Amino acid sequence: FTLQKMEGITPGRRIPLVDLGQLGLMHDEEPSQEEWQRVARQLHDAFTDIGFVYLTNHGVSDDQMDHLFKSSATFFNLDEETKIRYQRDPEKQQGYVAVDRETLDKSKNSHELREAYDLKSIDGLFPDAEVPSLRPAVTSFLKSCTTLNNRLLIALAHSLGLERNFFISTHKDICSDNNMSCLRLLHYPRVPDTVPEGAIRCGAHTDYGTITLLFQDNMGGLQVRERGGSWVEAVPVPGTILVNVGDLLQFWTADKFLATEHRVLIPTEEVRLKASRHSIVFFIHPDDPVLIKPLDNSSSYQPITARDHVLKKFRHTYNY
Repeated sequence: FTLQKMEGITPGRRIPLVDLGQLGLMHDEEPSQEEWQRVARQLHDAFTDIGFVYLTNHGVSDDQMDHLFKSSATFFNLDEETKIRYQRDPEKQQGYVAVDRETLDKSKNSHELREAYDLKSIDGLFPDAEVPSLRPAVTSFLKSCTTLNNRLLIALAHSLGLERNFFISTHKDICSDNNMSCLRLLHYPRVPDTVPEGAIRCGAHTDYGTITLLFQDNMGGLQVRERGGSWVEAVPVPGTILVNVGDLLQFWTADKFLATEHRVLIPTEEVRLKASRHSIVFFIHPDDPVLIKPLDNSSSYQPITARDHVLKKFRHTYNY
């Protein structure tokens, strides 16, 4: 086994960094119109260019992140027999996803070395007996992320010249039975000494929803494909959230905003350190019945409901 070469990587090409300023959660007062417009403009520039952005001064506390990362690690350290008792229910979309249960890049016959726990509802299936800290950690984290997401949705509406609450009104039921948004805990286990040929952490794919909030550890390996086709390193930047455009926002904006392909390779450093990798991802989706069609009334995409789009994607990726 040889590690994938980093061909076509341009590490000097930076994903933009946006300071949320008054939009951050540490500020309770309404941001000024100037601040809404500044953040809106910067998000617009990033999303029309590379489809990804680092957010600073977001206000999700280090404590909240630490508690969730620790609780997540506690679960993934359990034995396989215990974890499989919490296997993901395809109907409820909540629970444990074992290694190789999900294949994002079907074009390559590759092993995708990761496991996950999907959390669609705080009232759903949790490993409470083994990891009693997980449910409260998720509850606190989701509350902050949902508030932050609402501020980002308002900024996105400003950036597209839409009525301020356009996206808020189409994302009212996040983390409910009427919405496919999902908090995903990810663990990329330590690379074994004998790695199957073609193994990868996560195959090249786009996200399915509106936007995605990603919290990385410091291990690295995430790469983003820019418009020109080359792969860019999305290096972990301490204190930031990495946010990217999903398919449905690209459909809505008739390709103005870019749902960028991304993947996770296995860095040489990770093999040398024999370390595992953890991340937390919050996939934001519109409410299930929302009909997504291009805002410019073009025929770029056929109208589709938010739910139908995601279910179509799930049928393609899950190996059940």
